[in-house]
Amino acid sequence: MKHDDLTCKELILDCLFEFEDGSMPAEEHDELQLHFEACPPCMNFLATYRATGKTLRTLKPTDIPPALAQTVMAFVRSRREKEKG
Repeated sequence: MKHDDLTCKELILDCLFEFEDGSMPAEEHDELQLHFEACPPCMNFLATYRATGKTLRTLKPTDIPPALAQTVMAFVRSRREKEKG
């Protein structure tokens, strides 16, 4: 994975899910892992991402305010459409 011309934000946001779920090719995973180890802001972002996931898994649907649920679902739908398009 070449990332010389990308900012950390672009690099991380584009591939974080695949990095975490194990679907990223091993060579790319290892390269990104090295980046995390050398970049404290990215390592902090990864830790926050992981902590957020743990927190979200503990929530019950009734814990989420309806307005927030609608906003999140609209965002997810929007991202799916962009990926398809």
